[in-house]
Amino acid sequence: MSPRTTGYTLIGFGVAATALRLARLNPPVFKIPFLAGNTVGYVLAALIVAIGVWLAVKGGAQWNVTPLTLKKLQRFRAIRRGYVSFLVVLLLIGVASLDSLLVGKRALIVHHEGKWHFPFMTEVIPGKTFGLGYDAETDYRDLQAKFRTENKGNWVLMPPVPYASALDSPAIIETLEERDGKIFRAGESKPFNGIAYTVFASNQEQKRQEFQYRNGLRHGDFRGWNDAGDQIEKGRYEAGKRADYTDFTNGKAAAFESQAFAELKRAVYPPSPPSMRHRHYLGTNSTGIDVLAMLFGGLQQAVIAAVLYIVCVFAVGVFIGGSLGYFGGKLDLLGQRLIEIWSVLPFLFVVMIISSLISPTLTVLVALLAAFGWMGSTSYLRTATYKERERDYVAAARLLGASTPRIIFHHVLPNVIAILVTLAPFEVAGVITSLAALDFLGFGLPPDEPSWGRLLHEGVDNFAYPWIVTSAFVAMATVLMLVTFVGEAVREAFDPKKFTTYE
Repeated sequence: MSPRTTGYTLIGFGVAATALRLARLNPPVFKIPFLAGNTVGYVLAALIVAIGVWLAVKGGAQWNVTPLTLKKLQRFRAIRRGYVSFLVVLLLIGVASLDSLLVGKRALIVHHEGKWHFPFMTEVIPGKTFGLGYDAETDYRDLQAKFRTENKGNWVLMPPVPYASALDSPAIIETLEERDGKIFRAGESKPFNGIAYTVFASNQEQKRQEFQYRNGLRHGDFRGWNDAGDQIEKGRYEAGKRADYTDFTNGKAAAFESQAFAELKRAVYPPSPPSMRHRHYLGTNSTGIDVLAMLFGGLQQAVIAAVLYIVCVFAVGVFIGGSLGYFGGKLDLLGQRLIEIWSVLPFLFVVMIISSLISPTLTVLVALLAAFGWMGSTSYLRTATYKERERDYVAAARLLGASTPRIIFHHVLPNVIAILVTLAPFEVAGVITSLAALDFLGFGLPPDEPSWGRLLHEGVDNFAYPWIVTSAFVAMATVLMLVTFVGEAVREAFDPKKFTTYE
């Protein structure tokens, strides 16, 4: 793809993303700039269009890649561990960009009475649209179950993980089975122990009777209700036989026996273990949110945070570090003293103060991290620029009458930019770790946002439910390991001691 074609592609993407957002449509991929909010989204879309226009105007028929750059890229590709890790990271970014096509509580397609609906692209479709008795947003999981029961040709296609990454904790209800006079959970050979209940056929939200079971038999107290929700009976069973019974309605409770479903149900309270049946592939956390969906949302947050952080930190590093290194003198002396003063400010205390005043968003947290993280790249850029300005090619450029901006951007910067390339993977690992640490300590994103750090904190507090901490740890460790492998390979391939450009 040529630079000009790339420019046209970026222009089309930025314009389409903005137009779809204004039309309140949220298709995957095109909603990526707006995942951090509308304000940041419009700024990113404008930046994408601006870069596209610049490439379309300045770009040529093909990329002008120098032989030295090609040699660096070939060396990077030859480092198999880093190159494969880079491809896996790109794959993870691509998966995260698919968004609601993979993870979400909104259906992909609803076919109802001959009409097609695509809920994952729209804001809210009320339940009355599909014949439900409420104006709130449709519960597509319940709608799918309803269509299957009715069997009238209507159907719902849900994402592979039909749960949102936040604020989505539906109740898990299992239907129990009877075998040889005992009660079992579906697919299990061990008799059921716990509480189970029946519901009214006319109102499946209302319990009819609730029993305690031990070794598959009724054992313990039981209670019964009428269709209005009033308790009308109680009693006790021992080894499957009724040992005590009280009717609060003088014999009228028996009339409700025929109104209940014969099948028994049980409520699974969070955290619930992994279940293919309920499509909780990694189980749920302590609030009932699907762990896999939360990991997916955390991956999206990590990608957005990494991009924003790298752009902010490197922009400041190039501007301030390049200025201090190139001009030197009093400017460098003053800048160094200001950096020293800024570097001793207590980062965690600042975050604690801001968190107590406002509910920090991802953009605010990235801004805080960038405000305290720009000094590293600035120092590297200052040192490299200071060294490069003393080179003979810079003196030759001055003698030929080149302006200061031309010397900086056409001669000095290309020779120090490799430092940013080698720093980028490690900066990414640093911002992911910092965000997780803030969330783990309770000073990060609000509770209604998915977070690896909060999930890790829940897992540490609930070691009795190992799927929580294991999922969070494996996800973080895998991503950080991949990014570190990429960083090591980039650092070796772009080693400035092996490759230096002179112009």
